[in-house]
Amino acid sequence: MSGILVNFQTIQNASSEVRQTAARIQSQLDDLKAGVQRIASSWEGAAQQGYQARQAQWDAKAADLQEVLGRIATALDNAAQSYQQTENSNQAIWN
Repeated sequence: MSGILVNFQTIQNASSEVRQTAARIQSQLDDLKAGVQRIASSWEGAAQQGYQARQAQWDAKAADLQEVLGRIATALDNAAQSYQQTENSNQAIWN
């Protein structure tokens, strides 16, 4: 019978890495948006409206990505905590 080996620190590190990656992505998206807005600020009429509509769609998808990454990080945190609690309970049986 094979056992399951869980390293709590590895799971917690993964959660931290997901959060850091989400922050880097958001920073890059913010920089990109600022650059595009500098160009788009000179547009008028249909071009400006079209840009605003597409930017709103892009912003919504970027927010969805950030939400998913946040959920992944939270799930990893919860998993690490659950495994740790289970191990603590199992140790308490023998004390």
